Amino acid sequence: MYIRSLSKVSSTFSFKSSTTSGNNTSIRVLPNELVSQNDVWKLIETPHDTLRILRRPAAVLSKYDTTTPTLTVIYDQYTTPLGVKVMYYAEPQHFDVMTNTPCELPMDVFDDIVTGAVDLYVQYVSGAEANRRRQQEAAQKQQERNNKRNKDNEE
Repeated sequence: MYIRSLSKVSSTFSFKSSTTSGNNTSIRVLPNELVSQNDVWKLIETPHDTLRILRRPAAVLSKYDTTTPTLTVIYDQYTTPLGVKVMYYAEPQHFDVMTNTPCELPMDVFDDIVTGAVDLYVQYVSGAEANRRRQQEAAQKQQERNNKRNKDNEE
């Protein structure tokens, strides 16, 4: 599940890297802008605007088959890319205590996961308890109002 991506570039329209010492060149990191498949044609098929400047590279997600998502990054002609960094959520593989299928997550995160799960459960239970209490109080107030109306009607 894609979160965001960054491009490392050595030059853009407004930035040219300078060699500091030897092979070390300065780089700039640009956030890529996620573009839908439907809108990518606006960037590619523009014969009247061949000198277009893209302030941020455009990232396009696509699937060539059902298992392999592909990220394509589109740059303008003034940008020299050096690399792309992609941040995404990964779903861990299935594990099962009963069949001895191990969890791929390191043991270091065990406490954090268990603590987070317990906190979520406590929030859920306390929220359910608070809702139950509110409903009981509302029902009790409604009953008191009904009793008062009945008493007033009898008088």
